[in-house]
Amino acid sequence: MGSVIGSFLNVVIYRMPLGLNISKPKSRCPVCQTPIQTRDNLPILGWLLLRGKCRTCQAPISVRYPIVEALTGLFFLFLYILLVHSGGQFLPYRTPNRFWGSYQILEGRTWDLIALDVYYSYLFIVLLASAYIQFDGQLIPRRLLIWCFAIGITAGVLIPELHPVPALISTRAEVSNTEALLNELYYYGTLHVGITVETLKTLVWGLLYGAITGVLFCWPGFFRQQSASLFPQRTSWLLILAGVYLGWQQTVTLGFLAACGLFCLNLSSGGNRQFLLRLPASAFIVAILTLQLLFGKYLTILPYHMSYLSYLLVTGFQIIAIPVLTGVSQSIYLKRIMQTKTQDQISIDESRSITF
Repeated sequence: MGSVIGSFLNVVIYRMPLGLNISKPKSRCPVCQTPIQTRDNLPILGWLLLRGKCRTCQAPISVRYPIVEALTGLFFLFLYILLVHSGGQFLPYRTPNRFWGSYQILEGRTWDLIALDVYYSYLFIVLLASAYIQFDGQLIPRRLLIWCFAIGITAGVLIPELHPVPALISTRAEVSNTEALLNELYYYGTLHVGITVETLKTLVWGLLYGAITGVLFCWPGFFRQQSASLFPQRTSWLLILAGVYLGWQQTVTLGFLAACGLFCLNLSSGGNRQFLLRLPASAFIVAILTLQLLFGKYLTILPYHMSYLSYLLVTGFQIIAIPVLTGVSQSIYLKRIMQTKTQDQISIDESRSITF
């Protein structure tokens, strides 16, 4: 299922920034305009069977198509295993189910986890599509972001189980065994439709900190005079969406870890330089988001993990470090571009001198 959605995601990545209809016409070869047959449109397998070439004109088909399909399929598989099948073992704050695997699924104790699976998967595919669109040098379509925002707010307000980490958490150490058992018997596995004050607080705090983290993360890209930037327009929207879906605690961690990854990669001088110059900051947001959705329990710091003062200091350090790391990353990126342009100019001058 994930690979099928990834196949459709390739259509969204290509057509939506150009303002084209994403459902019509049928997918076709961009060279000979021949519609792709159903047997050749199988995710991953179709590209492998065709050996990466059009059946009609033998024009090469980009390897990116099976890569997107494989990434989406693998994420769907791992999220199901680590979220639903495990009984919520890797979710932050939420007490895991006493039973896991096929037993709890057959007993109907996973409806809340299944809803979370769908909720998180939708966020992932939207952010993955956004990162690829920016990698292509295109502007993320506003309607793609608005739809994700509207669905996140609407579903988040109506279904409290979609936000297992509340906005305000007490500093007490752990939930007692009695409370955990009562929660499992009367709460886990079910979905409650209704608007609660706690859910509204979680959404408001997530939206607020998502906006703050987005501004702090993308501030180097707000200067229009810079012709090249790691932070294309609407990158900050991705962190705002993460705040709506995940809550403010996980969004601050997401911004901090993405900034660290961005800084470390730009600091290193190895690898394909041209590829690094094209890689937008949103790629790091998607990479850390993937880890956050799969292993959120180990990447999210909550108040009961330490003293309240230590928690405030750690959170404050993350918030302060985000703009510092992204600012230095942008500076290194601009210097690298200038070096590349200088080397290209020298190469051109040398070739001219040899020719004459």
